Amino acid sequence: MASPSRSAARRIALARLLSYAGTSAAFTALAYVVYRRTGSAGWVAATFLITLGLRGAVTPLAGALGDRFDRRFVMVWSDLLGALFFLLMPFAHAPWLLLFVAVFAVVAESPFFPASAAALPNLVAPQDLAWANGTIAFGSSVGYVAGPAIGGLLVAAGGAASVFLLNAASFVLSAALVASVRGAFSADRNGEDRAARSLRAGAAFMLRDPVLRTMVLAFAVFAVSVGSILVAELPLAAAFGAGAVGYGLLGTSFDLGAVFGALGARRLTEANERTWLVSASFVTAAGFAAVAVAPAFSFVLAAMIVSGASDGLVDVVVEVVFQRRSPDGVRSRVVAALETTFLLGLAVSFAFGALLVDALGPKAAYALAGGGCTVTAVLLLPLLRRAEQPSMRSG
Repeated sequence: MASPSRSAARRIALARLLSYAGTSAAFTALAYVVYRRTGSAGWVAATFLITLGLRGAVTPLAGALGDRFDRRFVMVWSDLLGALFFLLMPFAHAPWLLLFVAVFAVVAESPFFPASAAALPNLVAPQDLAWANGTIAFGSSVGYVAGPAIGGLLVAAGGAASVFLLNAASFVLSAALVASVRGAFSADRNGEDRAARSLRAGAAFMLRDPVLRTMVLAFAVFAVSVGSILVAELPLAAAFGAGAVGYGLLGTSFDLGAVFGALGARRLTEANERTWLVSASFVTAAGFAAVAVAPAFSFVLAAMIVSGASDGLVDVVVEVVFQRRSPDGVRSRVVAALETTFLLGLAVSFAFGALLVDALGPKAAYALAGGGCTVTAVLLLPLLRRAEQPSMRSG
């Protein structure tokens, strides 16, 4: 096995930046095209349901692929198949056909994240794990910030087809970067127990481990609490008279904060990561709560940047802890189980988010998010008292 190297993290970070920026741009273009061709908000809702809800449904299977096969192979083919389906999108003119192709694109790209997260402890030295995750999260956050803006500009300049083709090219470049990484993406599995190949093995391990069980409960509460913010963003911008520009700035502010949070997380160590996890969770709660009482839109944007920065740091710590405590044979499924829990929590929050905003106004969603994030931080407090158990690193 090649010696662990930071260059592996840098290449995966660049691959994530390319694919996330391309995908964000493509799905922005997809929503725009579907709305333009149908004039229906229902069709737009269906687009988001496919791009977010379907991902939650297929993630357990996607995670199993990363534990069953070589993770480099899974990541490369995930990118290449995603490129293929986005190449087909310019030829799909009917809205239903566009969404049909989008289903296959979402399924194709789903294995990439759990496989890449599970591979990282095999590719970098243990003391570099926080640095590596922070670097990759930085790439992902930059992709999320740049993607929608790129998508909007390209749709205006050259049409949606150019965005779909650009995203396909980003997937091919991502696949090439992953293929160029030196090192083993998976540990030796010759002695693997066949019973551990079950789709439920990752969730079962997560629920048996006291630290991971505490964290997944806390972040299930987080997901249920914050999902309604996505529903509230447009009404909030309208309430402040900020219009479409303000709506775009809300999401961009949060993602921009996440960029700085990811950079800060690169300096964390195993000795202080839990302290930062709990502290940053309280900061996220305070940021959302501040929006609920904000007197001006500029105050809202500042609060969202702060919340994004603390949440970006939290995301990195969560990945690091899950990677350290999960054995290589089930690590991809453990990551997938966490992601599925989060996506299902968001789906639950979407169910009541519109009712909450309609009944009490958009600031009520941010008050709920602040309260829910406070509960999340309180649920994480026992991690500060529990004695550290040995990490389950791969060989």
